[in-house]
Amino acid sequence: MYDRYERMRYEAALVALFEESKGVKEEGEQNRGPEIDRYKALAHSPKSANHDWCGFFVFFCYAKAADKFSAPLPFTSGVLWSGPKLKTWAEKNPVHTVSDGTFLPGDIYVMTWGHIGMVISHSGGDMVNTVDGNQSSLGKGKSLKQNVRNRNDMAVIIRITDTGGLGSPAKY
Repeated sequence: MYDRYERMRYEAALVALFEESKGVKEEGEQNRGPEIDRYKALAHSPKSANHDWCGFFVFFCYAKAADKFSAPLPFTSGVLWSGPKLKTWAEKNPVHTVSDGTFLPGDIYVMTWGHIGMVISHSGGDMVNTVDGNQSSLGKGKSLKQNVRNRNDMAVIIRITDTGGLGSPAKY
């Protein structure tokens, strides 16, 4: 039987795929566009701020999934404002880090250079299928897109679970 966090992770991955299927891309100013502004608003980033939006997109997907299953998130939107912040959160909440080489839909990762994304599927080995925001598209601005990432380029992998008592405050 699935617990609500397994369902929530899977739902977050479905939200990511749905958003990617809409062809979300930057429009006008860098790091802006109607959908991107929605992600930023939910993460409490001012529209006028020129923040990279990869983590805001992941937070958006998880917030939608958490609402559906009435499940609390173990992090605030600010944790996903940058890869270094998310890595620090993971260090303080090691129960949510994955170190055994398995990947599940909805796992969140931080690349060694700080980019944040979401796992969609894994068929074994070091390669993982992902959906990422704020990604270059051959000189056409940044967009949401599916990627294949190498696990060896990931600094940390996070899996939201009920382990560790999400009813209590997470460490920030």
